[in-house]
Amino acid sequence: MRKLIILPLLACLWQPLNAQDTLLATYSRFDFVPGEKVIYAEDFASDATGELPVNWNTNANGSVIAMADKSKWLHLAVGNYLSGTKAKDFGPNFTVEFDMLLNVVPKMGYYLPPLTFGLFASGKEDPGANPFLTHQFQYNSFSVKIDPKENENTMARIHSYENKKETFFGEKKVSKYGATLRKVAHYAISVQGTRLRIWINEDKVFDLPRGVNTSTPFNQLYFRVETTGGFPDEAFQYLVGNIKVAAGLPDTRSKLVTTGKFSTTGILFDVNSDKIKATSHGTLKEIAAVLTENPELKVKIVGHTDADGVPAANVALSKKRAEAVKTYLVEQFGIDATLLSTDGKGASVPVGDNKTVLGKANNRRVEFVKI
Repeated sequence: MRKLIILPLLACLWQPLNAQDTLLATYSRFDFVPGEKVIYAEDFASDATGELPVNWNTNANGSVIAMADKSKWLHLAVGNYLSGTKAKDFGPNFTVEFDMLLNVVPKMGYYLPPLTFGLFASGKEDPGANPFLTHQFQYNSFSVKIDPKENENTMARIHSYENKKETFFGEKKVSKYGATLRKVAHYAISVQGTRLRIWINEDKVFDLPRGVNTSTPFNQLYFRVETTGGFPDEAFQYLVGNIKVAAGLPDTRSKLVTTGKFSTTGILFDVNSDKIKATSHGTLKEIAAVLTENPELKVKIVGHTDADGVPAANVALSKKRAEAVKTYLVEQFGIDATLLSTDGKGASVPVGDNKTVLGKANNRRVEFVKI
C-alpha cells in the first residue's frame, strides 16, 4: 500500500481572534445563497480513519484522515472518486458546497497536480457504479478542471456534456487562486436550470446562463486528482471535506413576509461557537434585503442545533448564535435593532434525524419568525 506522508498544515485550520471581521469584509461581494433543504451532507465524522468513506467509490487509495482539531477529511490520492450520495435527483435548482485543502508546495520544474470536480447524472443506473469512475458524460455532466499555480494566474476550465457530446467549454484565469494553497478554501456551486455559477471563496469564477444541460437531472458528485509526471505522490496532499448539497430555491421574501417563517441552514458558525462564518454573508444579505424592503416587519431570530453535546449547553449556544445574527444584521446592514428579538431552542425542535449526518445538517439552522 502506498505510504501517506502527512504534510505540515501550517496555520490553515485556525484564525486569529480578530480574523472574523476581516473575512466578513472580504466576503462582502459573496452573493451565494444555498438551497432550501439539505439533501446530502458529508463531514466524515463517523467514518474510520485510514478507510474510504462509507458508500463512496474510487479506483485509488483515498482514505479519511483526522486533523488536530478533530475534524475529518477525505484524502484524495491520484485517481477518481464518486461521492456517497444515493439521491435519485438533485432537482432543477440546487447548490453544492465543499471545503478543499490543497496542501502542496511547488517543486522546481514540475507542474502542480491538477484537480477536477464535477457533477453528473447516472440516469436509472447506480450513481456509484464503477463505469462512472472514468465515464461521467454518458447522460449529463459538467466538470471544472483546475491547474493550480502559486505565483501566477491559475487556469480553470469547464466542460459540459450531454449524451456523450460536449455542449459547452469555457475557461477563466483565477488571479487569486495561489492564495488558497495550503489553506482551507470554500467552493460553492449554484445550478438554476441551465444557469451555472461557481465561487471559490469570495470570487465568482463562472456565471454561465447556459452552462449546463437539463435533459437528465444531476444526482452525483465526483472528484479527480491527476499526476503531472514526476511529481511524487507523497509530496502533496489534496483534502476535501464539509460537503453539502441543498435542493430548491430559498424564497426568503415570500416565506418570511407571506407565510411568516423562513428557515435556513445557510448561516454557518464555527464549531461550538457563535462566530459566523464568512460564507454566510450571501444568506444574511438576502434576509437583510427583505427586512429593509419591509421596515415595519418585526422578526424573532431563533437558533437551533443538532443533538451532539449537553442539552443545556446547546440551548445556550443556540441563543448566542441567534444574538450574533441579530448583531450582524444591525451592524452590517443597518437593520433597526428594535425590530429584532432572539431566542434559542438547542436541539429540542429537530426537523431531521440526529443520528445521521444529513439530519444533523438540517437541524443546525436559524429560523426567522414574523411577530
